[in-house]
Amino acid sequence: MAQLIVRSEIQGAPKVIELRPGAIRLGRAPENECWLDDPAISDHHCEIDVQDDLVMVRDLGSTNGTFIDHQRIEQATLYAGQTLKIGEVEMVLDTRAVHVAIPNLPAADNPYLTPVEVLSDGHRACLSHNGRHAVWECGQCGKPYCDECVRKLRRVGGAYVRLCPACGSQCKLTEWSEAIKRRKKNIIVAFAEKVTASFKRSTQMLRQAVGQKKSSRKK
Repeated sequence: MAQLIVRSEIQGAPKVIELRPGAIRLGRAPENECWLDDPAISDHHCEIDVQDDLVMVRDLGSTNGTFIDHQRIEQATLYAGQTLKIGEVEMVLDTRAVHVAIPNLPAADNPYLTPVEVLSDGHRACLSHNGRHAVWECGQCGKPYCDECVRKLRRVGGAYVRLCPACGSQCKLTEWSEAIKRRKKNIIVAFAEKVTASFKRSTQMLRQAVGQKKSSRKK
């Protein structure tokens, strides 16, 4: 909270004037929020308005004037370390920093950091069946599950969506599943290529046999 430190030894002047948010009036009249008993100060001398981090000073038509760092003002901003003078009273603005103490709280357990078994081939096991490879993993919390553990939702058209039983987010295939998928695809491709090559050889042999028969007939 900002405050004015009173330097002058004037009877009736406080040592510290707390500046709370809002406006306060300084003057010699008793109805002011801050009463200063000095003949050189007018009944309603000046007003100080505190808004957020700004301290505004406004002269209220005083006889002897309001001064900031020896400069007479009608209305001006008062900054930390500057001197405000009305009559024979000098005050310095002090803005004390507010220190907020943040307690050191123990870190809460992360529900997503559940221990997961790793199988001998280096791939993760199902969270509920540690002897099975994890076929699916949640795209949100990352938990791995086998095909039996995930929730299956059938879409229009017959396609299934796998959902995480823990958080309900959509699952995706694990690295192990992708590797198995690629391996199966390579086997199918290799088999298809082998069948195609065998078919080509059979076709060539058949053509050769037909050609030989035609040649023998001509003779």
